[in-house]
Amino acid sequence: MSYPNVLVNFRVPVALKNEFEDACKRLHMPMTAQVNLLMREFVHRQKKSRQQPDDMHEPIGFYNGMDDTL
Repeated sequence: MSYPNVLVNFRVPVALKNEFEDACKRLHMPMTAQVNLLMREFVHRQKKSRQQPDDMHEPIGFYNGMDDTL
């Protein structure tokens, strides 16, 4: 199955680009494939974090200390 592709241009520091290029060459991996992988992983983590319940504004559950061992 093929997906339509789009050209994406963005700026990165020269040193980072050079290090990234060298690392990809050592792994015999195209830079595009690695960028796609990084993007997929990021999107996956973001989707996963949105599915987790947001209990930041919920009160802390009652704690009585009875489960603590002395």
